[in-house]
Amino acid sequence: NFVLNNRKAPKPLRGNMVLVVPVGSVLPTFNKPKFVYTAFCCPLKVNEKYKLSLYLNTAELSFNGLAFYFTEKEPTQFTVNGLVNNPSIIINTNNIDADYKYGWKHISAEYTATGKERFCIITTAGLPAIDYEMKNSMNKSGDIFYCIDDIILKPTTLQNNCATYDSIKKILYNQNYRHSENVKAFLEDVFVKPTIRFKNDTLTIPGLLFDVGKANVTKGIAKILDSLIRNLDSNKLVKLSILGHTDNSGDSIKNEQLSNDRAISVKNYLATTQPAIGHKLFAQGKGQTLPKVPNTTLQGRQLNRRVELIIYTSFITK
Repeated sequence: NFVLNNRKAPKPLRGNMVLVVPVGSVLPTFNKPKFVYTAFCCPLKVNEKYKLSLYLNTAELSFNGLAFYFTEKEPTQFTVNGLVNNPSIIINTNNIDADYKYGWKHISAEYTATGKERFCIITTAGLPAIDYEMKNSMNKSGDIFYCIDDIILKPTTLQNNCATYDSIKKILYNQNYRHSENVKAFLEDVFVKPTIRFKNDTLTIPGLLFDVGKANVTKGIAKILDSLIRNLDSNKLVKLSILGHTDNSGDSIKNEQLSNDRAISVKNYLATTQPAIGHKLFAQGKGQTLPKVPNTTLQGRQLNRRVELIIYTSFITK
């Protein structure tokens, strides 16, 4: 398959094509669950038992599992997170029942239907995250893939094809868009692309909370930062700028260094307690260059000695 490096691409067990399922990335920033999905050509019958069977090839990597979510709604990039809460089937090494050539393994599992299943999502969402090594990369983007061949979900008792089989199959074969384009296959679930908007809020840490002339995070500062972390939605966070400021007392170069040290101390505290947002944190010392109020009074100089956290977040509107 052209998506994979030649040394990783497995030869199909049958035919000429395989289903390529993204399962991770060697780059921590991009190592988030991705998914592929399809629709059932026939609705599943409530309380009926079904058997899932497939051939799996992990391109010489260890198999860490896959989750199958059977949903009533068709997923898109913006809605899939709300659909992958409770896996319908989780497959792991216990589901391997045979080994085949070219590194392929046969997997099987059983499922009892609820009667509401219309779509099948295959992903690693809901499973423990895996840290991959750079050498495991399967393309220039650093992605990791599993390959699937001959995947089948069928009832354990003999049934005839339903009336919708051919029509749904035709819709699926006509779906030529990537999931990331958010174009749904089924007209009754027409997707209205949401608008992504941005906003920013500012949290100020007064200079009085720092020890005089020092940059260490005191208990008072930690209390403020812990409260911020508890209320921060890391998924909506775009960037968090941490800017240190001083008044105009003393040497301007030393003021700039102190403001920078304080900003970095705050950044390090947030990155240590919330490593998932570490790549979104930016710290800089502004010294005495951006006073909040004139430095003509004692009160004014106190207000200017501060660290500002500017929190940039995104939200979706239709």
